[in-house]
Amino acid sequence: MLSFPTMTTSEPEDFIVDFAGKLREGPADVIDIACGRGRHALYLAGWGHRVVGLDRNTVHIQELASEARRRGLAVDAFEADVESMSLLGGCADAIVNTLFLYRPLFASYVRALRPGGLLLFRTFTMDNIDVLGNEKPGRGFLLEPGELRRSFPELEIVYYDEAVIADRAMATLVGRKARP
Repeated sequence: MLSFPTMTTSEPEDFIVDFAGKLREGPADVIDIACGRGRHALYLAGWGHRVVGLDRNTVHIQELASEARRRGLAVDAFEADVESMSLLGGCADAIVNTLFLYRPLFASYVRALRPGGLLLFRTFTMDNIDVLGNEKPGRGFLLEPGELRRSFPELEIVYYDEAVIADRAMATLVGRKARP
């Protein structure tokens, strides 16, 4: 399995907050991959966007659906094995991927983005073990230095950083698909 330790916070990652306003005007179509309990799905739906949250954990999906209904937010939550799915081309204005790494999906993310769409991606790097000494996740679930940037040559890099964030070594990428 390629997911990472469950976060205990319900607050969105800082870069999601920073770039939420950069999505297209009007309701954007957003896909939150491996969304867990939906902290990013709920946050972005609160901005008026239509969000699809995907996760294989039935309980998390049920909790997300319930919370979205309670708040009156446009979130469709689906139980899905994201490692075996394929996204439709041009179906999303934004894709969110945090704390999850499954490299075979990278090309699907780019295909799924509409022109001008954003990929908002953050996950662990090798420094999580090598510098911080964290045992989890294992090396197979960590990015090499610069790997995330190199993995999306088709996207214009709007923001990229590799840093220690709250005792986690992370790579963060915000990339925009070119407009024709």
